Amino acid sequence: MEAQVATIDQPFHSAYEKFMEITSHLSAEMSCDKTPRAIEAYLETDGRELLRRRRQDHLENQGPGRLAEAVCGSDGVGRSHQREHMETG
Repeated sequence: MEAQVATIDQPFHSAYEKFMEITSHLSAEMSCDKTPRAIEAYLETDGRELLRRRRQDHLENQGPGRLAEAVCGSDGVGRSHQREHMETG
């Protein structure tokens, strides 16, 4: 099986890089004498970072679009789309 290379313009690139880092680390650990507790601690920390990157990449790749429900601005005008230049929190 041939490894695939992700490019920076691909969605979820940051999460992919972290996944590959974890995979390489665990592959190296298989030949070492790390305890299951040490491996679990590593996965707890780095696995959480992978999930954080995955969520952040998802948010960054989510473009502006329809809101779940229209909102009414202070000027009384209903709005059903997010503006492109607005940041989401």
